[in-house]
Amino acid sequence: MSTRIRLAALCGLLAAGCVRIDGGAVEISWVVRSFDGRAITDCGCSDPQIAKVRLDLVGVGGDIDGTTPCAGRPECEFPCQRQTGSTPFEVPQGRAGSDGIAPQYQISVTALGADGTALAGVQTPAPILRSVVRGQPTEVEAFLLVAQCAATCSGMNTSGVCTRP
Repeated sequence: MSTRIRLAALCGLLAAGCVRIDGGAVEISWVVRSFDGRAITDCGCSDPQIAKVRLDLVGVGGDIDGTTPCAGRPECEFPCQRQTGSTPFEVPQGRAGSDGIAPQYQISVTALGADGTALAGVQTPAPILRSVVRGQPTEVEAFLLVAQCAATCSGMNTSGVCTRP
């Protein structure tokens, strides 16, 4: 194989692996527990059943104040069972306002049912503030979602897990 063909093939592989960067990314993870402290490792064992977890971002300060880059975007909704998710590198970094304070995002999660509506029976923590930097992932500690253990999963093994019998 000639050097030109090898070089062209290598360039093609490298181009296919590139990630478009138009801002920063936000990476989240979560765990589901029952109100009595048992782990719920199967999201189908929560009551109500959690189908997806939506990342909610609200800009605070500077030129991103009040912006919601995840609103209505399927890229910000993740299957519950995955227990992790990340946005594309499209979250604006923002510039400080006249007060000189760097803008941040309120980061929170919402549990969603199979129909896409927010589940009132699932508790989620209050939003936290984090800065987003262009070209970098912003990692957040794991969010704790709290729900009832479904009646069909009320069995408890010796490790204290809400699971199907």
